[in-house]
Amino acid sequence: MFATPSGEARHTSSDRIQVVQLAFDVLRVELPIDVVRNSRKIWNHVDELRLEADLVARLARNGLRVGAASSGSWSAIRAILEAGGARTQKDQMLPQPGTPLTLELAPIQESESIFSYGRDNRLVGKTFPSGQKIIQLDYIYHPQLGGCTDVQLGFEVRNDRGEMTWERRDGAANDRHVFEDLAALLTLKPGEFLVVGTSDQADNEYLIGSRFLIHTASGKKTETLLFVTPQPFQTQNAQRRP
Repeated sequence: MFATPSGEARHTSSDRIQVVQLAFDVLRVELPIDVVRNSRKIWNHVDELRLEADLVARLARNGLRVGAASSGSWSAIRAILEAGGARTQKDQMLPQPGTPLTLELAPIQESESIFSYGRDNRLVGKTFPSGQKIIQLDYIYHPQLGGCTDVQLGFEVRNDRGEMTWERRDGAANDRHVFEDLAALLTLKPGEFLVVGTSDQADNEYLIGSRFLIHTASGKKTETLLFVTPQPFQTQNAQRRP
């Protein structure tokens, strides 16, 4: 149930040119919010300082936390999740080459207002009559840098209206509201995984951290944590030129 969020990367013969694509292991964790908020302990094992200090503070003020963790920290994280009664779902996702990884969260089924703090520390809100909450990951794999992966994470609300609106991609028209001041770029070393969760400020139910990652069902609150591991794999081989 609580297997490591990452697998073993595949290796190929050194006498061939490797064409590499990325798959992503995505572990979604639903953790009950009780008297003790167990998710706070997880961040003792996550490196948030891959991001600039002002961005870490801005994310926290918006009810969000983002960082990187190594495979060696997974046993401690797993123990916290198990003790907290977490439910997990693990998927492997394979984006088309050149397209971002899209992680869908809860849809907006009724009119919902979402507030966020920008770079200027002003609190701004927007009301969405409907739509899909999304975390989008853009990425670049660097085989020449030992297999590191640059990952840029963004939060947005997308609404497919079936008509020409703000953006047209692959023939589909979508409204997109991107929370641009919350975009986070970090580098994952081989075997590391991205962690996305909530900060203490997510107790404010109107902030983006709460709206995206905290849910109430049957009077019980749960928070979502995401563990995302890039997995490079070889798509084809070509003989090296002499």
